[in-house]
Amino acid sequence: MAAACTAWQLAEMGIDDPTVTLARTITALEGPAVALAGFEGRLTAHLDRFSGYQQRLTEALAKAHVEPAWITGTDRDSCHRVWFELHEDLIATLGVAR
Repeated sequence: MAAACTAWQLAEMGIDDPTVTLARTITALEGPAVALAGFEGRLTAHLDRFSGYQQRLTEALAKAHVEPAWITGTDRDSCHRVWFELHEDLIATLGVAR
């Protein structure tokens, strides 16, 4: 997920691989979005607050087909933002020190 978002950001800026297209990026993000459903189900069986991440990610991904800013935009509930929030929530839940 993070690799696809980073590749998209770099390609958008013209810094990295020009073969990174919107279609390829969305395809790369679809797998993690689907996998998140099962993971979220297992998490919410113990902690309700993990509910909704998969829906938010799926919604952002659907919107990205029309407006690519939904992949990494910081001004919206983008794929990147949802993934980052899930990551931070997991770290906090596990009590991992940085």
